[in-house]
Amino acid sequence: MKPDSSHIKQIKVVSNTHWDREFRRSFERTRRNLLTMMDVTLDILEQDPEFASFTMDGHSIMLDDYVEMRPEKRELVEKLIRQGRLIVGPYYTLAEEFSVAQEALVRNLMFGRRTVESYGGQTGTVAYTPSSWGQTGQLPQILRDFGLDKMMFYRGISHHEADAEWIWSAPDGSKVLASRFALYARYNWYYQVHRAVTRGTVFDKTYHWGEYDEVPFRLSDGLSGEDQSYGLLAPALHYDKSRLKQAILDMVEREGRHFTTEVFLAMNGHDISVAYPLESQVIRDAKELLGDRYAIEHTDLEKFWEEAQKHLQLDQLPVLTGERRSYLKEGMWTFLFPGTISARTYLKQQDFHATKELVAYAEPLAALSAVLGGEYPVRYLERGWRYLLSNHTHDANGGCAPDAVCLDIEYRYRKAADIGGIVSEDAMGYIARNLSPEHLGTEATQLVVYNPLPVERTVVTTVDLELPRGEGAKSYSLTHEQDPSVQRQAVAFEKSSVFVDSIWEVPTILDSHRVRMHVELSKLPGLGYRAYRLQPQAQELRNIRTLVTGPDTMENQLLKVKVNANGTLDVVNKLTGKAYNNLGYLTDQGECGNAWKHVAPRFDRKYNSLGVTAQVAVTESGELSSTIEASYSFLVPIDYADGNSRNTIMAELPVKIAYTLEKGASAVKVKLTVDNKAKDHWLRVNFPTGLATDLSWADTHFDVLSRPIPIPDSTGWVEQAGGTHPLQTFVELTDGKDGLALLPKGIYEYEAFEDDSRTLALTLIRACRIKLAVSEEKLTELPDQGIQCPGEQTFEYAVHIHAGDWREAGLLNAAACYAAPVRVAVSGRGQGSLPSEAGLFTLTGGTALHVSAVKQAEDGSGLIIRLFNPSADAEQAAFRFGVPVMEAFRCKMDESVTEKLPQPADGFAFEAAVEPKKIATFRVIFAGGSGE
Repeated sequence: MKPDSSHIKQIKVVSNTHWDREFRRSFERTRRNLLTMMDVTLDILEQDPEFASFTMDGHSIMLDDYVEMRPEKRELVEKLIRQGRLIVGPYYTLAEEFSVAQEALVRNLMFGRRTVESYGGQTGTVAYTPSSWGQTGQLPQILRDFGLDKMMFYRGISHHEADAEWIWSAPDGSKVLASRFALYARYNWYYQVHRAVTRGTVFDKTYHWGEYDEVPFRLSDGLSGEDQSYGLLAPALHYDKSRLKQAILDMVEREGRHFTTEVFLAMNGHDISVAYPLESQVIRDAKELLGDRYAIEHTDLEKFWEEAQKHLQLDQLPVLTGERRSYLKEGMWTFLFPGTISARTYLKQQDFHATKELVAYAEPLAALSAVLGGEYPVRYLERGWRYLLSNHTHDANGGCAPDAVCLDIEYRYRKAADIGGIVSEDAMGYIARNLSPEHLGTEATQLVVYNPLPVERTVVTTVDLELPRGEGAKSYSLTHEQDPSVQRQAVAFEKSSVFVDSIWEVPTILDSHRVRMHVELSKLPGLGYRAYRLQPQAQELRNIRTLVTGPDTMENQLLKVKVNANGTLDVVNKLTGKAYNNLGYLTDQGECGNAWKHVAPRFDRKYNSLGVTAQVAVTESGELSSTIEASYSFLVPIDYADGNSRNTIMAELPVKIAYTLEKGASAVKVKLTVDNKAKDHWLRVNFPTGLATDLSWADTHFDVLSRPIPIPDSTGWVEQAGGTHPLQTFVELTDGKDGLALLPKGIYEYEAFEDDSRTLALTLIRACRIKLAVSEEKLTELPDQGIQCPGEQTFEYAVHIHAGDWREAGLLNAAACYAAPVRVAVSGRGQGSLPSEAGLFTLTGGTALHVSAVKQAEDGSGLIIRLFNPSADAEQAAFRFGVPVMEAFRCKMDESVTEKLPQPADGFAFEAAVEPKKIATFRVIFAGGSGE
């Protein structure tokens, strides 16, 4: 950092807003403010040609939100965007990155570009993302694939790491120029100059009634709902020129030394701020008062960078690589705030589910159906993605907002998941209808199994069938020439009835048998289907063999499992002899913080469940799948009382944990339900590994990375470092010989403790209070209870026991298979010509490669396959298709073609190298136009 600010010669003033689509208020209430902001801003831009431009944050969804209510303004919006005076994008929404999936980041930029271009604009070269609490490490690589080579953010990088300008590198070496702004981040001119000349203050946020004639207004009849704030019906438009010169000088003096060049970036905007009508006058006056000292210009971020780059010495800038999640050592307002990934964990689970429905099921199954002659449902999928991405506004998906906002979020998650389910069902139905009826009578029934992943799979899965009652049928068998002897395990067999719907008829009733079984299905084709023949059997299916070996023990080929009297799990890896004890005990500590950060009570009391007495019972017994359940009550303080210490009144949390072991599985599946009757507490599930390591390994967006277990020394820092970290689908500890991994479904926060047992923990609930702030000194606590996560909460994860590390254990694939089981459907005989088994493609080659997306190209031409190599070694991706390939191309993530690959030798296969840490996207054109 420079010793002073004497090198500053230029000041670039950027007028902007930071638009929280829904935060303090619900979306519709916030949109009322959006209409005002846009109406005022458009009028200013239209009437004042000196007002250079206004930057609409870094996203674009608010254009649609505005034009939906002001359709008559669309033409003006488009004109100002084309003129470069209304700056939008490049994102669709500004997400909290670590609470969403990797594909959501890519689609966000795709939808952002599409939205901006629909209004006649371009997304430029600057990614302005000031919102996420930390930045994911592969973002520079993603941005470069969308033509974005500059990045601006301030959470996750501390002042001691770099000056305002620096270079950010992804693990693969993709680089962007980056800015962390200066001391006061994205609102330095706003506070230090704008407020000084319009309100006579800088940082003080006290409102003085009567100081200005502004008509404060607040509904006060007790019916005002979520918002208790005053609004100013006639906000004063005040400007004191006499304060301007000193305000600018003070700003430059405070912050100038942060900038590496002579160009000072002055950001004039705030949360939900509006363009200032006198901005041009202020700029003119600033030039008059300080023109001999600074070249002051009203401009935008693109032009700031254009000028700054003329003065940057790139070879002298620090290069920071990978994930940016640094705590703040010095400064203010730019805290990491890592707690959002554990706020409202139920929302994170809903996001996980909705994303899975779209990415893991709907898109690949629709692609499979389209290649086989079906229609790819473009509009449906676009609608589903818009519902999902509209939730990816940082305060919303971060779980920080009041209950009214979060209820809207839950609605949109349901819509996204429903649409994903509809698309999947239609694709599976198309395949079933078009199966060949050869050798099948009209009375035939089939079990069609769909594998959405491009890997061959042998699975144990559960089927829940409603089958026509056959005379004397007491069970049903499954047969297929590729899997002639399907092993079955009975779960239930009972008389039932079910509706049959027809567009030509009223709903009719089928008298049926409801048959529930576990079945083992072998070598299912990658991203494909197989139709088994269902045959009624006169003999009952009885479970003679079982994985259960005692009242509280189970064993398969790989693992020995014991459920202890306190509800925890002991597991022995039979291949290595490594034993793990007391896995899955709960800990609970006090929580006085908020959605953004954990704060412990001054005198905390911490509890664990190791001493509880659980009721243990075998609830399912068989040779394919067995389950032992443990139930107990966990006593914790009811709340934090006065915040100084936890309450002495205790709440009883009923806990039920189901441990399931399957044939041949290297993981124990866990379903944990807790009835949360307490408040202000942090509940975690813990796994003492006994593994000698100082590193944890976890997957993140398009990567797998290691993190040190010891918490760094942050003595004297303005933000104290913690030990929690984000994950996507797995976290692992390994000593090189043995490893234990947790594979959660939508649980995104973990911590590995530097204790004797090297305990690994997942956050289940971090129940806190909503404390909204206009400053750290003045907090408003809302009565909303949703953030306390009350009532029954259910969590699912698998405890994966293995030898070696994540790569040897194939944890990315294991997590994907766990999160996306095969789908099954009962069908009558088909009416087409499809074979009884087919697959779109299988990926082989390499031990680390992982597919993240299979979808139709955005332009409708061909199939898009995206995969990534999270390892430090180059790997060879080998694709084997079930239909002939005409052409294959490498693409960027924006789907623009970069290279044509050699013609597949046999028409069905091709290979491509994937460099270390690289995200690789391919476009495949099938012979005959299939998939277009």
